[in-house]
Parts: sequence; structure tokens; C-alpha cells
Amino acid sequence: MYQNNGNILFISDDQQVLNRFRQAYVESYNVFTASSIQEAHRTLSAYDIHVVTVEQMMPEMSGLQFCESISHEFSNLTNIIISRSEDTNSLERAYKTGLIFRFISEPFTNVDLQMAIDNALQIHKAHFENKKLSERISSYEEEQQDILDLFKKYVPGEVVSQALKTKKEDIMKPGESRVVSVLFADMRDFTKMTSELPPSEVVQFLNDYWDVLSIAIKENKGSINKYIGDGLLAVFGAPVSHLNNHKNAVSAALDMVGLLDRINIKYSEKLGSEISIGIGINSGEVIVGNVGTDDFMEYTVIGNTVNTASRLEKISKNKPNSIIISERTHNLVKDSFQTSELKETTLSEKTEVIKYCEVFGPNPGNVFPMNSKSNIQ
Repeated sequence: MYQNNGNILFISDDQQVLNRFRQAYVESYNVFTASSIQEAHRTLSAYDIHVVTVEQMMPEMSGLQFCESISHEFSNLTNIIISRSEDTNSLERAYKTGLIFRFISEPFTNVDLQMAIDNALQIHKAHFENKKLSERISSYEEEQQDILDLFKKYVPGEVVSQALKTKKEDIMKPGESRVVSVLFADMRDFTKMTSELPPSEVVQFLNDYWDVLSIAIKENKGSINKYIGDGLLAVFGAPVSHLNNHKNAVSAALDMVGLLDRINIKYSEKLGSEISIGIGINSGEVIVGNVGTDDFMEYTVIGNTVNTASRLEKISKNKPNSIIISERTHNLVKDSFQTSELKETTLSEKTEVIKYCEVFGPNPGNVFPMNSKSNIQ
């Protein structure tokens, strides 16, 4: 960058003056000369010039005008003006605004000018190094953001934000109890539909599928806790809570079903059938927190509320694109959605009876009474 201690351009319309400059400073700097404004501009365009020394009185324009004219195109230059006039008001203003580094009035010695050039080179070098440092910092920040964006593909964004604000020793603190709505979604007949596809296409299909359906979760303020092959677990109310967590969960489920059209347009012909899902939602108390070791942790949701939501999703297998919610969820959202009548069932592995219903759409006030029973084995 700084060969021979710097690249200096001297500009004067007097060739003898240029020759004196060259003789005086050629051993100290890499000297360039120009006898006109146009020649100076060509030199600046062709070479990496660090400091410009220009006479104030030039035929085409003043040295100050020249500095002004090139300030946007060559913003890293450090400019020195040599003046023969006693009127230096305009030069003083240019100095104060930073357009020029300094000006020197004749008469002056070679030592005076060399000191000015040396100082200008130090300033230019400092600016250059600061710019490089800023570029390295920007590059580092971009790399860090790329890592963070990648991290958020595997960990809920809210969990990442929370972790960044938490001291390392506090991350493994005990979990907390929260009242949330838990949503399980599962694709119907996934294995059958994808059995003839090569592995790469199966993975691409799943990625496209979840890219679309995750929109519904995020837009309804939910957090995707984990993907389970062709299934998904989402939480509404943790790690960040909102006023309408339970309504948001049901709204997200309806939106997910609505978004299936996008996937079917692209994949139904290749898969040989329409893609459908089943969704189960339950609301209640859960334990949430970061579980794992120093090497690997996972933000986890634990409790019967989660287990029941998973079992409710299995009830939906009997009807494509059905949304099954528990009685607890129903009581929390019944004024906002149209549902079936409540039914009763005994879930496998449990002897207790739970009540559930199907959600049809966002049609407030049209809720049926609880009077029907069924037993799902």
C-alpha cells in the first residue's frame, strides 16, 4: 500500500515547479506530477494516490475547486493546497470543513512542505487502517449474523434472543411453569406418498412443506419447538407469551390447513395424492426450560398437557385436515371459533375420559352443546 512511504501527486501548471518538487521529494515518496487538472484526474484514476498537493491558482479552476470536484470520486485523498495569495479565508473554511488537510502559503521551505506531507500521510494511513478494521468488523458481524440465522433454523428465535441476554451460568437454571397451548401437527400417509421418491427429494419436499406451514405458526405468534419427521410441535405462550395465546394456536391451525393448497399445487401430482394433515391442540400448565448438558441443550416443553395434545392429534387421523382441540382449549376460545359438539373419549394408555371437539372455522357464536360420546381405542 505505502511503497516508498506513500504516493504523492503534485499539481502545478509550471513545469519547472514540478521538476523542483520531483527532485526535492523523489527519495522520500513515490512522486507523481500533473501539469493540468485533466492530467491530474487521469493520474488519480490510474494510480493509488494518497496525498494531493495542488497549487491554488490553476488555469482551469482553483486548487480548492479541484479538491471539491474530486471529493466524492476520491473520498480517501488527503489534500494540501499551496497558496500565493494573502487572502486565505476560503482555504480556512475548507480546512475547517475537512475538504483539505491543510494549506501552505508561500514562501515555504522544502522541510515545511515535507512535514505537511508526512502528517498528511499519517492521517491517510490511519483512515486506511480504520477502514480496513471497519471492513473486518463488518465481515465478522455478517459471519456472526449468518451463524445466528442458521442457529435460529434449529432453535426457536425467541429462545436464541433470550439466551443471548442470559449469563452463561444462568442458562441451566431450573425451568418454569407456564400456561400455554400446545399444537401437534402430523402429515397423513407420509410414508406411503414418499416411498417411491429418492431420499434427496423426500427431504426437499419436507423442507418445502414446513417452510410453508411454519408461516402460519410464526404469523400467529407461536414458537416451533421441534420438527419430528413429518410432524411438528409448536407452543403458544412460551418462551414468549402474548395476550391471545390460545386463540393464536387455533388460528394457526386453521391457517396451516389453508396453506396446504400451496404445497398441493407443487407436489400432489408427483406424490400421487393430495397432502393432508391432522392437528391436535391442548391448553394447560407445562414445564419449560433448557434441558441438556454443557455440550448440547434443548428448549423443552414437558407435562401432561403436551402428551394430551399429541393424543388429540391422533384422533384427527379419521378425517383429513381436521383440527381437534381439548375441552380446556374449547373453553378458552369458544367465543371465537365454530366447533363441533364436545365428545368424550378414553385415550389409549389412560383411563381418564377427556372431552374434545373439532374446529371448523373462525365463526364466533356458533358453538354446539356438549352431548355426544365416543370411545377412541
